Amino acid sequence: LSDPVYGLVAEVLKKLVAIAPIHCHLFIKELAGSVRNLMRSAMDELHGYGESEITLVSMDLTDGTAILRVLQALSSLVSSLVEKEKDVPVYEKEQNDAFCQVKDINETLEPLWLELSNCISKIENSSESAMGLSSNYGNFLSMSTSATPPLPAGTQNILPYIESFFVACEKLHPEQRVACQDIVGGANSEAEEASSSNRSQSKSDDKHNAFVKFTEKHRKLLNAFIRQNPGLLEKSFSLMLKVPRFIDFDNKRAHFRSKIKHQHDHHHSPLRISVRRAYILEDSYNQLRMRSTQELKGRLTVNFQGEEGIDAGGLTREWYQLLSRVIFDRGALLFTTVGNESTFQPNPNSVYQTEHLSYFKFVGRV
Repeated sequence: LSDPVYGLVAEVLKKLVAIAPIHCHLFIKELAGSVRNLMRSAMDELHGYGESEITLVSMDLTDGTAILRVLQALSSLVSSLVEKEKDVPVYEKEQNDAFCQVKDINETLEPLWLELSNCISKIENSSESAMGLSSNYGNFLSMSTSATPPLPAGTQNILPYIESFFVACEKLHPEQRVACQDIVGGANSEAEEASSSNRSQSKSDDKHNAFVKFTEKHRKLLNAFIRQNPGLLEKSFSLMLKVPRFIDFDNKRAHFRSKIKHQHDHHHSPLRISVRRAYILEDSYNQLRMRSTQELKGRLTVNFQGEEGIDAGGLTREWYQLLSRVIFDRGALLFTTVGNESTFQPNPNSVYQTEHLSYFKFVGRV
C-alpha cells in the first residue's frame, strides 16, 4: 500500500479511539504484536550489513518501512488518547493498560536501536572518504554544496529505521502520563505517588538522553541525510531542531532560507489604510492596532484623505516619514531625547497618554 493509504488508516484508528477510548488498548495490543513479529527479521537485516558492504546495497530493507508505519500509527493512538483524556475522563484501568503496552513496545525495541547504531557506525567507518566524513570534517564543510559527495549506495535503506527511532523518542512517552502498575483499591500514599512521579520523570529523561547520545554519535550521517534531503528537518528529523547544536551550519542555513522562501511564496492580502495628515498617528493607530501579524505582512497601501493619488510606493514612503516624525515628537509624549537629538528613550510622562502602552506596542509593530 502507498504512504497516503497508511496515513488514512492511521487517521481512521485515531478517530475510532476518539469515539471510544476504552478500546484503545486493544488496537495498541495488535500493533505491539506486529512490532514483535517484525523485530527478528529487522535485526537480521541490520546485522547483515556487518557481513559485507555489498549486503546493504543488494538488500531491500522493507521491515524498516513496516516498523516505521506501525510506530506512526501507535503515536497517533497515544496522542489521541491523551487529547481525549483532557476532555472526557477515560477508564483508568484501560488507560494504564494502553500505556503499559506502549512502554513494553519501547523496551522491546531497545535491541533494534542498538543494532541500528552498530550498523550506522560500520557505514561511517567504512565510507568516510566517499562521504566526506573524515576526521578533518571542517574541510568538508568549507566545500560548496554542489560538491557535496552523495551518500554511499544503499544507505537510504536504513533511513526508515532512523525515522522509526525518532518517532519512538518523540511520540511514545507513556511514562510522562501514568505509571505502569495494576489498579488496586484505595488511594496511593503521597510518598508512593512522589516515588512513581520520580520514576516516570527518570524514564522520560532516559529516553531524551538516548536520543541525544544517538544524535551526537551519528551526527555525521544524520547531517549527510539532511544535506541530501533538506525536507527531512520539516518532517521525520524535526526532533533534531530541539538540539540544534548537532545540526551542521550549512544545514541550518538551508533550513532558514527555506523558511524565508516559504514566507515570500505565501501571498498575503493587501493592507489598505486611509489617514488624515493632521491625525496621522491616531488614524494609523486605530486602523492597524487590531490587525493580526499575518495581515500586517500584506502589501501596505496608504491613502491620504482629501487627496487624489495612487499609491505606487511613494505615498507609503511619505506615510512612514510623517508617522516617524510624529511618533518621536515631544508632543506625543511617547519618546524623549537623551544627550543629543538622535538618541531616544521612552518618555516617563507617557503615563499621561491614556493608551500609552498600546501606542508603544503599535510603534514596535510599525
